[in-house]
Amino acid sequence: MKICLINNLLPPYNRGGAEKVVMAMATDLKATNEVFFITTRPTKPNLEINNDFKTFYLKSNYFNLPQKNIIYRLFWQISNIYSFRQYQEILNILKTEKPDLVITHNLMGLGLMTVLAINQFSIKHHHFLHDIQLLHPSGLMFYNQEKKLNSLPAKIYQKLSRKFLGSPDLIISPSNWLLQEHLKRGFFPLSKTEIRPFTPVIEGEKTKQKSGPKKHLFFAGQIEKHKGIIFLINAFLELAPPDFTLKIAGTGHLLKTAQKIANNDKRITFLGKLDKKTLKIEMANSDLLIVPSSCYENSPLIISEARALNLPVVASRIGGIPEAIGTNDKLFTPLSKNDLFAKIQEFNQ
Repeated sequence: MKICLINNLLPPYNRGGAEKVVMAMATDLKATNEVFFITTRPTKPNLEINNDFKTFYLKSNYFNLPQKNIIYRLFWQISNIYSFRQYQEILNILKTEKPDLVITHNLMGLGLMTVLAINQFSIKHHHFLHDIQLLHPSGLMFYNQEKKLNSLPAKIYQKLSRKFLGSPDLIISPSNWLLQEHLKRGFFPLSKTEIRPFTPVIEGEKTKQKSGPKKHLFFAGQIEKHKGIIFLINAFLELAPPDFTLKIAGTGHLLKTAQKIANNDKRITFLGKLDKKTLKIEMANSDLLIVPSSCYENSPLIISEARALNLPVVASRIGGIPEAIGTNDKLFTPLSKNDLFAKIQEFNQ
């Protein structure tokens, strides 16, 4: 079978877990199928080979969108909905390649008209939900800001999203929470649905869970507001005992801010962006993974990776996160410093 995977970003323009999931899916499918990609990048588009996959790049400013001002982003969002140029490019690719199945992921930057191109040839279509991009153009909903999805602009945007997406043959979601957020707003009325939790492949043997006190904390993710990293650093500085440590892996727009707040505290170490092997080593040497998200996440991949390594998790009770954690992990009230450290100390009692 010939399968086309469509996602707005791929390495080296990747940002987070969604791209990892897409690449893992492609690797699994490649064993018995012919697989190719359609994606975007901010430079001149052409056909290249990306990790042994035929990859069609379409030019888009999506990767650089966070650096643009609010007026630019507003007009960009309108053009993203009605992207006739990219619709035509995708139409031509599908006409030439003739896939038997198209699996779409995040379409922001490719345009919602992508689905119209798929339907033009009556190709079997699966759609994978990663976040709330179809419910709000930001793709983010922060704690205590839940009403934003029911605002008039959001409802107009959702109406357009429903119109373009229609009812793919199958909707896949790693969490029931995210699927229900779409279904209760009238999305995918005729689609079959499937809950498919992330199951990362971890090379080598599982790490044995450490006994004794849990003092060495680890964070891995984008250094951005929605990941709760500033909250975590402030909570650590205020409440962590002197013999606790915090390692922070990742990069993002708030890196310098985070470093400034840490104020050279010797207990806090910034590791930067880690490769897969080094990330596993750092996680194996840690006592607890902290997932302090302040936004409604679907199912953070880092939680699945931690569980595969037997690393205990303390995470925000928000979105699909409660579905992702294990029975021995802990949940805390989002943005509550006291509850976060109360749950951490439960491991030390």
